[in-house]
Amino acid sequence: MIKVLLAFSNLLFAEGIRKLLEGPEDIKVIEVLKPGSDALEAIERLRPDCVLVDFTTLFNVFGEPAAQSGKFILIDTSCGEENIISAVLTKGLKGVLVANSTPLLLKKAVRAVAGGEIWLDKIDVKNLLMGLHALKKSTRPALSEREWEVVNLVGQGYRNREIADKLCISEPTVKTHLQRIFHKLDIQNRPQLITFAIRNQTDSQGTGGMG
Repeated sequence: MIKVLLAFSNLLFAEGIRKLLEGPEDIKVIEVLKPGSDALEAIERLRPDCVLVDFTTLFNVFGEPAAQSGKFILIDTSCGEENIISAVLTKGLKGVLVANSTPLLLKKAVRAVAGGEIWLDKIDVKNLLMGLHALKKSTRPALSEREWEVVNLVGQGYRNREIADKLCISEPTVKTHLQRIFHKLDIQNRPQLITFAIRNQTDSQGTGGMG
């Protein structure tokens, strides 16, 4: 029997997921956590084989040690690919599933993760691997101090306008920096840059970019 714990910021959504998981003899929802309840205590008490969460609950409720040690599946409720890549790298997710997936895929994902496998969408895997490829190509890329500052802020989730405000430059200048960074690192989009930024935090700080 696969014991599943549901931890979502929206109780109605959680109940919907519970309904979708009803039926199979090998899957049992052991508890639906109410928003604001002690999720860590529930994991310690119930010892679930799989935990289904949304992005808000994952980052606001579960600390990194808990997420790293648990078999968490993130249900992507349009939180953005950039946030998903960041969650995979920083929280040790074992699975990602889009919210409009079929009940059959939901059950397959639960079985896979409970069995020790990884369940990720192809797009997520592609961008994750591309970001790691950029890391392997050059452990210390020839980025300028300003470019490292932009990389660091992108890795923290800031958008172009916010980066421009923090660095006291124009938004078009930020875009120019990003184009050069993409070219130097041989990556194609922002999620891949987030992957690179997270894995290279030590190098970027070593340049004195963020002070």
